[in-house]
Amino acid sequence: MKKVLFIVLISLLGALVLGACTPDPETALVGSWECRDDSEYDHEYLCELTFFSDGRFTDRDGDSGDWRVFGNTLTLDFDEYGSMTMSIEFRGNNRVIITSDGFTTMLHRR
Repeated sequence: MKKVLFIVLISLLGALVLGACTPDPETALVGSWECRDDSEYDHEYLCELTFFSDGRFTDRDGDSGDWRVFGNTLTLDFDEYGSMTMSIEFRGNNRVIITSDGFTTMLHRR
């Protein structure tokens, strides 16, 4: 469950960052995102993430925590699971690519 959650979050965060073409990545990530994870582990697993302007996030399973962006690095600090750090890349206003531990995921704005 933790591995699936991690992959889903990475996917969504990546899509968020790539999807919002703006000088301020933190502003660009605010909102709801979804993805399909085509990895060998969770083929077509639909994930959902919502990033709030107060620095909090939540996923479709109700897990939540704090998020922050420094340059092209996104860090998620889960209330229950610890921290995750990943690379992010914006692709226009509606797509973000997230890469972490060799997994790459595309997020799309909802």
